[in-house]
Amino acid sequence: MQRMVLELRGIPCIALEEHVPDRKSIIASRSFGRAVTSFQELCEAVASYTARAAEKMRRQSLATAHIAVFVETNSFKPSDAQYHATRAVRLPVASADSGTLAIAAARALRLLWKDGYRYKKAGVMLLDLVPASKVQGDLWTLADTPRSNALMRALDSLNRDYGRGTLTYAAAGKQQAWKLRRDFMSPRYTTEWSELLSI
Repeated sequence: MQRMVLELRGIPCIALEEHVPDRKSIIASRSFGRAVTSFQELCEAVASYTARAAEKMRRQSLATAHIAVFVETNSFKPSDAQYHATRAVRLPVASADSGTLAIAAARALRLLWKDGYRYKKAGVMLLDLVPASKVQGDLWTLADTPRSNALMRALDSLNRDYGRGTLTYAAAGKQQAWKLRRDFMSPRYTTEWSELLSI
């Protein structure tokens, strides 16, 4: 009760965190705008989600050696055959390179893929994140090279300056017909100048 009285008087009782702890995992996942039945489209979606998760991870100067991919059918359509699965893949050395992570995600997706299902959602989880500056190679595999790091910085910079998706890997596809539909999205009056309400 005393703490509540102090808070009401404007005296903080719980200190704010001065150092935000690093994330342990990052997930990029979306439902599809329509059911996906081909491996190629599902692979494009997973590559796209992997690139998005890797971008979030690099923003915090982290890397991962453990990536998991999951796929789901529409559980709200019991008439469709149901399938939900997750597969994790470990890399020999932690990486923050979108290309390396997309290859690992595609490998996991190949193990998950089953014909004859109408997939409604997929996602990528980057697990066991570590600071990128502390990643060491092993005897046979090197950590991300300076060239790879420069490429990722350039990719992130261009996408930040010119909009997400300006520069992507070819594996993410060009048309992305599977993408979530936004036909009836509400205007973003408070966050987007071009959509500001005019009278």
